Amino acid sequence: VDLFKIPKELGLAEAATFSVNPCTAYRMIKDFRTLKPGDTLIQNGANSACGQNAIQLCKAWNINSVNIIRNRPDVDKLKQYLTELGATYVLTEEELRTTNLFKSGQLKKPLLGLNCVGGKNALEVLRHLGPKGAMVTYGGMSRDPVTIPTSAFIFKDIAAYGFWMTRWSKENAKSDARKEMFDDLIQLILSKKLT
Repeated sequence: VDLFKIPKELGLAEAATFSVNPCTAYRMIKDFRTLKPGDTLIQNGANSACGQNAIQLCKAWNINSVNIIRNRPDVDKLKQYLTELGATYVLTEEELRTTNLFKSGQLKKPLLGLNCVGGKNALEVLRHLGPKGAMVTYGGMSRDPVTIPTSAFIFKDIAAYGFWMTRWSKENAKSDARKEMFDDLIQLILSKKLT
């Protein structure tokens, strides 16, 4: 059994869920593109547990996040909640189709897209990625396949990856990267930058 000591100040809920969603968000943001302060990330399923962690990590690292959610009766309340967590923008799927955020230069085109939905939603996220961007798929809530147009590969040099935290953890069980990730996340939780 591989044990990792955590500080007593870490809450029970944080300790119990620590190794799943915070770690998944952390690895996807860190491992697929080097994002600098001022860069942009786009994600669907932004109100999922992993999505909420990604929002907070982006805020802590000064990365802009564009967060896509499904339309619903209480959409304004959800948008407000995600904005309070640190989201730069929260858009419904319909708003994403017509947004001018990137064409206007208001935000840099995203270098990284996180996809937990699949189907048309993933295609829309992919459409907004900048040249040499990457889309990381870690779920398929719609149960529809991820379809990538040939033009995205040829003209924009987009890369597509899959990610599963369980596999990463097994492959990196005793690595410095795992310890560094745990230390970083614990500090963010203790400093109230990650809840």
